[in-house]
Amino acid sequence: YPSLEDQLRSFGCGLEVTLLAAIPAGSGLGTSSILAATVLGAISDFCGLAWDKSKIGYRTLILEQLLTTGGGWQDQYGGVLHGLKLLQTGEGFNQNPSVRWLPEYLFTDSQYQGCHLLYYTGITRTAKNILAEIVQGMFLNSGTHLHLLSEMKTHALDMFEAIQCGNFETYGKLIAKTWEQKKALDSGTNPPAVEALITQIKEYALGYKLPGAGGGGYLYIVAKDPDAALQIRRQLTASPHNPNARFVEMSLSDKGLQISRS
Repeated sequence: YPSLEDQLRSFGCGLEVTLLAAIPAGSGLGTSSILAATVLGAISDFCGLAWDKSKIGYRTLILEQLLTTGGGWQDQYGGVLHGLKLLQTGEGFNQNPSVRWLPEYLFTDSQYQGCHLLYYTGITRTAKNILAEIVQGMFLNSGTHLHLLSEMKTHALDMFEAIQCGNFETYGKLIAKTWEQKKALDSGTNPPAVEALITQIKEYALGYKLPGAGGGGYLYIVAKDPDAALQIRRQLTASPHNPNARFVEMSLSDKGLQISRS
């Protein structure tokens, strides 16, 4: 079609889209990609396009590039597909990730479930500029960047094995290693306000990290045990670093993307 107007005239109507997300921008939780995938999934259903989840994920990547956000490479697959999994893709825009699902008891069993904490820091930071800096380092053949990215790829496989073996302590320590790798990749990942927050709880945690590009958003914490998790909750609830900081509940999705009609 030569224009959107002509396309909608042929379609017979327009579409009004309303979004509701109880997560702030700059959260680090991949919300922009997941929201984009949700919208595309709803349009596919309404228009009878029959896009499967893989095609929705691929089209989300294209949409994110059109919006110049720099994202859309993996976050949407994490949200659209259910459960706990390892995603692996090759280079280039033709993304077709292989998916290997993992056992979930390190997250759902009663002795471990309460050890996984998600805390909103009240600080936001968008990923676009951070991603641009990292990609620039790759294109300039920065030895430091390339070595770290290679190490992170191996680290993901180590994490996969730890979860598969059901080793909670190793899992927590690998989360801590993730955080060290992210700080090495981008010095702005750990601003003073976040470091002060971590200092309060580090003795009770096996590991912690800011999901996404880092610098703010949510802090994911793996407590050493349920008692340590209670200590962390007490510490951060008693002395929040800003009015917006708070704990939020987290759980694994056993459904992924769902589309219903009322």
